[in-house]
Amino acid sequence: MGQFLMVFYVIFFATGFMGGAALVLLNVRMGGSRLLRPLLLFQVLFLIGMGLIILFFSLPVPPTHSPSLPQGVLLSAINATNSAIWVVVVVLIRRVTPRSGRRSRLPDLAEILAGLVALKSLANVVVTTAVPALAASGAWNLGGHVLSATAMAAFGMVLHGSAAQPESPQLSPLLRAYGILAVVFAPIGLIEYAVEAAEISWLGSISLDHFFYLAWNVVSMGVALRLFGTAGAIPAAVEEPPEVRARALGLSEREAEIAVLIARGLTNKEIGAELFISAGTVRTHVYNLYRKVGVGNRVELVNVLRQERRVDV
Repeated sequence: MGQFLMVFYVIFFATGFMGGAALVLLNVRMGGSRLLRPLLLFQVLFLIGMGLIILFFSLPVPPTHSPSLPQGVLLSAINATNSAIWVVVVVLIRRVTPRSGRRSRLPDLAEILAGLVALKSLANVVVTTAVPALAASGAWNLGGHVLSATAMAAFGMVLHGSAAQPESPQLSPLLRAYGILAVVFAPIGLIEYAVEAAEISWLGSISLDHFFYLAWNVVSMGVALRLFGTAGAIPAAVEEPPEVRARALGLSEREAEIAVLIARGLTNKEIGAELFISAGTVRTHVYNLYRKVGVGNRVELVNVLRQERRVDV
């Protein structure tokens, strides 16, 4: 068992750091993303949480059922980290489905559920130390597992549903993979609770939640690295078009600015915020830009800008 745990932890942290690095590289390649930043924080909190769990189980078991002082401190830190993870979930839900563009109640429900899980984790910090009998009760634990399972399923459905129109279309595969993962692993807490209630021998210092963390790491690493070579085709190679190139393409100064921001992966709304103009004005400029350059979408525009850049060079 000890060797299995060691291998698991090595794989977990290796994939975790690699997945985090892939998200950082993708974020840099895209010129910054409002979605990748909280996803990266999500990744970091997973690593911190697993590190705290390893420390917790490395401590000697006290002769009584009550946790020792170091164990109590670590339990509080684990619950606080879990609460922080669910706060990030709320942020992600709001960013993938802005309130102004919501067409269903699911994102609102997912936000509420994620917020309740965050509060439940914080409550665990108090209950574990002040009312240990309640913390050990079946009703308290079962209620937490049901709430977490429902919140995770709702979160997964929101991510998967928003993948068709995310902040940047290049992130669709990543959001879709995360969404499927969250839905598939939603019932793991309930399964583990049932196993423990049946007094079936389990893995001791590892839980099914850890396999979800591992799967999330693998998705971060695999999908982000794949996107880094495709969707990351966003613009590190596309610098601001020089005046000669802008004139050759028939672009005005404003259209040249917008072309660069499109190449960086920004949406019309973000471009408007960057240039202090309305999204409607941006759409008009984009229409004129496409017409002058002779393209029909953003990918074709980036390709033309790259070709022009090679010609100029």
